Amino acid sequence: MDWMPVFLLCFLDCVIKSLGCADGITAGVLVPYEASCYQIVSESVPRQTASEKCTSGGGTLGVLPTSASLTTVGNKVKTEHESGMISSSVFWLGMNNTRGRILSNNGQDVTIPISSIQSQSELPSGACVLLSLSTGEPTLTSADCTRTFWMYGYICQYAISSSCRIELSFLTLLVLLVVWIQ
Repeated sequence: MDWMPVFLLCFLDCVIKSLGCADGITAGVLVPYEASCYQIVSESVPRQTASEKCTSGGGTLGVLPTSASLTTVGNKVKTEHESGMISSSVFWLGMNNTRGRILSNNGQDVTIPISSIQSQSELPSGACVLLSLSTGEPTLTSADCTRTFWMYGYICQYAISSSCRIELSFLTLLVLLVVWIQ
């Protein structure tokens, strides 16, 4: 059995899965993770403004739905902050504390437990969840998102371009066809 087609298929599948962020996103630091691209922006703005800026670019305020996504994005934020590439140390996210659970802005459950939020004080249900470097490590914290004078950086989330995936899937099939013909 010829292992070359299997190897090429696996290799191209890895390339497709590791696609980066869309070309049109230029500001801030970009972090591809699974099917999303996170844009870390240092500009300090109120939460509503951050949400509007993400939406105007075709995305949403970022949701870190798992501990793995928090680790990946959080470590990138920490590295870029320590290198001086980003100045903010607290970032708005598209998540909130609702009745003892962390939910995304659209109501989807987030698997990170509510106990992982480091709250400065008892906040009402609906408090926003933020990514913070205040302890030196990336952690989640919460704040009253109705206060417009609180201005932080923000993280937008975009879907990784599906057109690139389709093109690479086509190339994968083409390469397999060429190898099979030989």
